[in-house]
Amino acid sequence: MNISQIDNREYSTLIFFDYTVPDDSTWNQSHQWMNFGDKTYLSIPGIQKKYKMLSTVNVPIDSEAEHKMMLFDRAGQRHQFVLEFEKLPEDCSSFDLIENPDNADAFNIRNITFNPNDTAPFINVDEFIADYPLKEYGQYYVNGTVVSYVKYNGIIVNSVANFLNQYGKYVCINISVQNFRDRSILFNPANLSAIGYRHPKKKKVKAKRSSADMDDPIYAEHSVRRTKDDPSEYDESITIPFDVELLSYDEYDRIVRKKQQWQSFWAALGEGLAAAGAGYSSSSTSYSGSSYTNANAHAYGNVGGLYGYASAYGSSYTTAYGQSHTTSYNGLAAYAANQQAAANMANLSYEQGQIRQQIGDGYVKMHTIPAETEYSGFFNVKYNKKMQGLTYTIVIDGEPYTFYF
Repeated sequence: MNISQIDNREYSTLIFFDYTVPDDSTWNQSHQWMNFGDKTYLSIPGIQKKYKMLSTVNVPIDSEAEHKMMLFDRAGQRHQFVLEFEKLPEDCSSFDLIENPDNADAFNIRNITFNPNDTAPFINVDEFIADYPLKEYGQYYVNGTVVSYVKYNGIIVNSVANFLNQYGKYVCINISVQNFRDRSILFNPANLSAIGYRHPKKKKVKAKRSSADMDDPIYAEHSVRRTKDDPSEYDESITIPFDVELLSYDEYDRIVRKKQQWQSFWAALGEGLAAAGAGYSSSSTSYSGSSYTNANAHAYGNVGGLYGYASAYGSSYTTAYGQSHTTSYNGLAAYAANQQAAANMANLSYEQGQIRQQIGDGYVKMHTIPAETEYSGFFNVKYNKKMQGLTYTIVIDGEPYTFYF
């Protein structure tokens, strides 16, 4: 970061910066960005007053309401921008630039000194930034939904990503491209790409380890301890990328058509079985019966001059059970059931056709976007249970527009 010049003008102080992205192993395209918080100020040693930042030129202002940043595309990339503050005193010769004193990673630049007697013509702001177009990435909320955008060189790409459970599990990405250039541009789905990423789980350090183990970088890499201050399960300081499947319209339509065919098969089977049995009716009758019978007999007589008497008694109890089953066929009921089944299948086919039509109308395809017009659509990335984040990019006119979900 270099300060090219400080212009203490009539009503404000302008600081001209030029910045070059480090051209070394620390470069990571998905994490190279810059912004200044909306609370950035200048302070003069020994003075309590804070000289507030009034505006920025060619670099975004980040705030709680709108998260904005400047995206860089390559290592070694140079960018020039201007910060405007409340006017510093004429006799000022040193100051501090403070973005956030509580954040060690913020732009807190101490002891910026200069000689007020060393003068030069004021810099033309437009000329200073002319060769360094700003690629601005931002996010804001609409009824709880995060809307992301990238602005660059007359093109604005807006994006909203959500989970979708329709004919499979996907991350459904809605995208719109606004063309403010004076010529047409091409939206080509072949220039879409996506990368998933995950964070490794934190591992506990075993109780007893030698000092040699603790100094070993391989051991240290896989022994991140969860603490009370940081109880999270995953180590978000490490990002592991992996490939994900981004579906073209033809691929997703093929999935939809196949699943709809299975849906129609099972629906037709159910409707057919129901219609086949609709003309038949049956009834069952159960019955039971019982009988009870008493009988007795008496005898009298003389045997050998002796008189005798004899009696006999008896009874019986009988129970019978039975069931009768009757089946009848109603042709009119069968006809009505078949007609209803056919109507249900016709409605299902119509609804499926409407869904495919909506998908066909909305899924992104090759499209020329004339000047001062907009194109919008959606595409799906197949969901992976390992996925903790997603980066997706569309290249338009040779320039990448990257989003993070």
